[in-house]
Amino acid sequence: MVLPRLFAACATVCCLAAPAAAWNGTGHRIVGAIAYQKLTPKVRTRVDDLIRKHPDYAAVFAKDAPADPAARARAAFLAAANWPDMIRAGDPRFYDETRSDALPTPPLPGFPDMARHARWHFIDIPFAPDGAAGKPPLKPNALTELQRILREIASPPSEQQIVYDLPWLEHLVGDVHQPLHCTSRFLHSQPKGDAGGNFVFVIPGRTLHSVWDDAPGTDSGDEYVTQYAAKATAAHPARHIAKNPRKWVEESFKLDQTDVYTFGP
Repeated sequence: MVLPRLFAACATVCCLAAPAAAWNGTGHRIVGAIAYQKLTPKVRTRVDDLIRKHPDYAAVFAKDAPADPAARARAAFLAAANWPDMIRAGDPRFYDETRSDALPTPPLPGFPDMARHARWHFIDIPFAPDGAAGKPPLKPNALTELQRILREIASPPSEQQIVYDLPWLEHLVGDVHQPLHCTSRFLHSQPKGDAGGNFVFVIPGRTLHSVWDDAPGTDSGDEYVTQYAAKATAAHPARHIAKNPRKWVEESFKLDQTDVYTFGP
């Protein structure tokens, strides 16, 4: 089956897991651009077909996309990479299942459920440099969902499910390579953790997490994204990459300790 090769293509972003790599909307489009470039023609044809079958293809993925079929397909793939953040940001069709008072929104055709799945984007592995008591990560999280998606791609329960899974695969591979999506720092002075740097303010109104998120820049235009992707792949040539989400998470967690939290409490 060709879809498992998409996993390998998305995995090429592992080589960008250096301290400069982090993911806002621009970053996720860069991840998509790198992965799409690595797809073989056969896999790309299959992936394009799956993206076109997504219920948000016309209204979101292909909105304002070029008329040229090849350029349109690429544009839709890049847009899909950011889709999970778009629905989390307040799309009224979806509901926040993490709220105790959440009311499920009406199911729509093509979606297995209408939850925003906010917890899928990260895994809060505890980092306690001053010996504070940490808390184990909640489930579901980015690791549990990447593992699930890869199982479903290898043995699809239905085409509808893998159509839904594909944008999540693009997105979560990017998320776990932003180191602050893989930890929460616990201190005696911050016993509940810092939620991946979201509670660490480096300047007024600017968190440590947001600084890393914006490291690739904020220009989401195709020219900028394409140039950034080309420079990144040139600077980090393809090498052997562990095709194991747990190892990606472990790599980011190590970077949190060596390259992110390099300042005092």
